[in-house]
Amino acid sequence: MNKLLRLLVFACLALAPIGASAQMGQFKALYLYNFAKNIGWPEADNGSEFVITIVGDNELTGELEKLAKSRMIGSRKVVVRQAATALAADKSQIVYLGESKSAQMSQLVAGQSGNNVLIVGGKPGLCSNGAGISFVPVDGKLKYEISQRNIKKFGLQVSAKILQLGIEVN
Repeated sequence: MNKLLRLLVFACLALAPIGASAQMGQFKALYLYNFAKNIGWPEADNGSEFVITIVGDNELTGELEKLAKSRMIGSRKVVVRQAATALAADKSQIVYLGESKSAQMSQLVAGQSGNNVLIVGGKPGLCSNGAGISFVPVDGKLKYEISQRNIKKFGLQVSAKILQLGIEVN
């Protein structure tokens, strides 16, 4: 019995990081969906699809695809794409650059010049490299930094709600 208890405890501890990682992906997916709903998109940006491209985070792609099956942005169908590099992320309303690809932020920002796009980084401090929003862990919780200046450079408007909930940086 004691052996069984130890095995059960070990199994729970071994699976905990997987569960926490999956939960983090769910939180990021919900944040991205809410960013999409609360950003002011230009009138010209009214196609039938709302495209979110993920660079470097397969888990987040899967979580967003689950959300996209049952939710819309206004009257637009959510389409989730995955790109191998920042330069391959085109024709999107939101581009998320995962932590493992964060060194490509300057390429992403330069490549999106002239587009109405929200760039979101998966690593703290990426707003200083041009991201509009950057995820940061704070006391074990997922929060985000937000640069209103960077978002406006891409022709988007930020709602007061998004600003209030984030950590504003310039």
